[in-house]
Amino acid sequence: MLPAWFETYGALIACTFWLFFVWVSYAQFARYRAKRTHCLASQLHAFRILWMKRVMRRDNRVTDSSLLASLERNASFFANITVLVMAGIVTALGSAGQATNLLNSLPFSTPASPHDAEVKLMLLFVIFAYAFFSFTWAMRKYGFCAVLVGAFPLVEENVEQSVRDSFAINTARVIDQAGHSYNAGLRGYYFAMSFLAWLVSPVLFALSVLLVVAVLYHREFHSKALKTLVQVTEDSNQITLREDQ
Repeated sequence: MLPAWFETYGALIACTFWLFFVWVSYAQFARYRAKRTHCLASQLHAFRILWMKRVMRRDNRVTDSSLLASLERNASFFANITVLVMAGIVTALGSAGQATNLLNSLPFSTPASPHDAEVKLMLLFVIFAYAFFSFTWAMRKYGFCAVLVGAFPLVEENVEQSVRDSFAINTARVIDQAGHSYNAGLRGYYFAMSFLAWLVSPVLFALSVLLVVAVLYHREFHSKALKTLVQVTEDSNQITLREDQ
């Protein structure tokens, strides 16, 4: 016979463990896979290095500063939206009982208590809090990049090429790290969407988590955008080879 606490909280514990296990496992897999095959992260990192090397050769860097500011604004937008979402979740905690009664009346839904709904909302709050910190950290990193670009050696300065390359590569690395933080926040939004299925059924929730992973994997490793970036890289390499010949 199962313990009373397991009958009460078993589904909640299992679903919570499943969510974070799949989330962390996919993040580790994506990092491992990115080092061995083409993906959006690796392709964009190469273009970021090229971008910073081009910036190093330009006298006027206003356009590049505007591009960095645009990236920072994107992260800022999601950070602001996340705060509103978190405020909505806190408000929803006050009417968890009414929401539970409505959900229990739906066909195919698993009966749940108001306490279950409160726990789910608190978990959802934790996910969006993680997304908020990821977006704000991405904003700070983009700010660091703007400072680095401002510190780039001028074109007419007598600076060794190795120093210029170090500035370009390390600035691109910080931009790449900012992109990873931004993607981490977006990934939190993706997995938060699976909570809608959990309100109906734990089984549907488990399937929706796998669906989120499938969508993330396809977009990162098999999307049309990735194929386009790879094609641009291959075409530019062929042009470089012709010029060398």
